Amino acid sequence: MDRALSEGSLVAGVSYDIPGIGYQNPRTGRIDGFEADLARALGEKLFGAPGHIELVQVTDDKRIEMLQTDMVDMVLSQLTITPDRAEQVDFSIPYWVTREGILVRKGSGIKGFDDLKRKRIVVTAGSISLRRMRAAFPEKDLLVTPLGIDNLRAVEKGEADAASNDLIDLSMMISEADHPGDYEVIDIGDHFDPKPFGVGVKKGRQSLIDRLNAAIEELKTSGKIDALMTENLASLGKTPA
Repeated sequence: MDRALSEGSLVAGVSYDIPGIGYQNPRTGRIDGFEADLARALGEKLFGAPGHIELVQVTDDKRIEMLQTDMVDMVLSQLTITPDRAEQVDFSIPYWVTREGILVRKGSGIKGFDDLKRKRIVVTAGSISLRRMRAAFPEKDLLVTPLGIDNLRAVEKGEADAASNDLIDLSMMISEADHPGDYEVIDIGDHFDPKPFGVGVKKGRQSLIDRLNAAIEELKTSGKIDALMTENLASLGKTPA
C-alpha cells in the first residue's frame, strides 16, 4: 500500500489565489474553493472520515517539482493532463474538463481569438495557456505572471489587453476585480484542445492513483463533483456554463 495511505494522511497542493477554485480566505485563513473541497472529499473517500487531508499552496510553475520532491502527495490545481506532463508525473482520470478562454475589458474590441493578434496578452508561468499563446503568437512578448490572479490585475492596470487562462478560472477570477461588471470572459476553445484537469501524483505511486481513480468515479457518479462546482460558482454569484 502507498505510504501516505497506510499512514492515514495526505498532503494536497492547491491554489491559494483563485476564488471559487482554490483560495485562502484572508479573514478566516481557511482554504475555500472547488479543488480544495474536492481534495477534502477525496480524503474522506480514501480514509472513511474527514480530516485526513492537509492543504498547502502550489503555484503553476512549481506543481510538478513539488510532487517529484515529495513536498506534496497530490496536486489539485488546474493541472491539465498532457502527454509531456504524463512523462513527469502520474495522473488520475480527469475530474473536470474545461476550455481555453480570455478575460478582457468590456468594450475592448476583442471578440475572439483572431482579435488577439495585435493585443498584449498576459499568462501564468508554468501554465498550458502560456505554452499555447507562445505557439500561437511566437512574435509576441507575452506578459508572464507568477499567479493566476495576477492575470486579472494586469488587465485591470492596463498592462495587458487580455488574460489567457482556463474558462473556469477566469469566470471565478472576475469576482476579485474592483468592478467585476467591467469584464467578460470569451471562449476561444475552438482553437485548442480541451483542458482535462487531473490529480497529479509522483511517478510510481500506482496504488494511490488506483484509489484516487475509484474515488473520483464514485464522486462523479453520485453527482458530488458537479455539486461542488455548482456550490462554488453560486458562492460567487455565478451559474454553471
